Amino acid sequence: MIVVTGMPGAGKDEFVKVARSLGFMDLHMGNTVREFAKRAGIPEIDHEIGSFATSERKKYGMDIWAVRTAEKITDDGRTVIDGLRNYEELQYFSRFSENPYVVAIFASRKDRFSRIVKRDRPDDIRTMEELIERDTRELSWGIGNVIALADYMIVNDDTLETFHERCRKLLTEKFSISNRV
Repeated sequence: MIVVTGMPGAGKDEFVKVARSLGFMDLHMGNTVREFAKRAGIPEIDHEIGSFATSERKKYGMDIWAVRTAEKITDDGRTVIDGLRNYEELQYFSRFSENPYVVAIFASRKDRFSRIVKRDRPDDIRTMEELIERDTRELSWGIGNVIALADYMIVNDDTLETFHERCRKLLTEKFSISNRV
């Protein structure tokens, strides 16, 4: 099992795309949050969904999004989980894999802002101030700790093609995955 972490807009989804092309099953903790938020009638606005995620963590524990995402894990082979936000979530995923590997994706705030604005998801931020607010919220959840403790880090500071090559190289060399791309 590989669990991916990184600040918003760093490139986690792109890492997952490469992993999927190499045969990994993928699960996205953010999709789980959005699914539960929708059921609860929460508007698709970043700060609303973020507040919902925080309140659920306070009510059910810091690992609630890992618990809810893990319900979708199957025994079909290799799994990559996108969206690790704290150490408690990592501990929860350790129940499914003796040694889940943490891959952190890093990009500058300026690059992340540009990417988030371009991807234009309904629940995304629209201003630098909103990104700073989101970063602060995610740092309060403990994301900095899991980034610091990651087994591997990929810097996303070049072209998309270069980043995909870095992802592919990590997956094929460190995890003995054949390069079918």
